[in-house]
Amino acid sequence: MKILLDIDDTALIYNKKNKEYVEHKRLRELLLKHDVVLYSGNPDIELYYNKWGAKGFVPKEANYIPNADVLIDNNADLHIHDVNVKKSYRSIDLFFRFNKK
Repeated sequence: MKILLDIDDTALIYNKKNKEYVEHKRLRELLLKHDVVLYSGNPDIELYYNKWGAKGFVPKEANYIPNADVLIDNNADLHIHDVNVKKSYRSIDLFFRFNKK
């Protein structure tokens, strides 16, 4: 399944205790099981693309509409009209909850 994945507050979650962003606990599982393309406004998108071994990356400022099966973005309701997808989820956890296999 091809997935467009946001970085901030979706793939990386803010840990209030440590005051830093940490990888979502199921990010690596998502990357292993699906074709993940990073779709983010994060200026370090290419760094995360290389670090995580994603299938590609598309800055949210890109002047074209990316295609995928799914969008996972904590602000999916704001970006659903900027992409061409069949479904969207506000978190990696919700994606896995509704896509058990």
